[in-house]
Amino acid sequence: MADYSNPNTPLTARAYKWSVTLSNGPLRNGKNATTDRTGSYNPPAGATVGTLLDGLRALHARETGVPLGDVVLVRYSLREK
Repeated sequence: MADYSNPNTPLTARAYKWSVTLSNGPLRNGKNATTDRTGSYNPPAGATVGTLLDGLRALHARETGVPLGDVVLVRYSLREK
């Protein structure tokens, strides 16, 4: 079984289902506003877990108008379809 906690793990399946929780950081003690997202991904050749996560952070930044450096990945799950 692949180690999806390692950002260097290659994504070799044809398709994946993913879910992420993102926050517009920086995070503070206590409650922080978060956004949950879900979707599917058909990785191109050479894609890794890190490639996918970087793309999801960039998408969130673009759609919310938050600088990419302020987007915090709180949690994610990834599994083969």
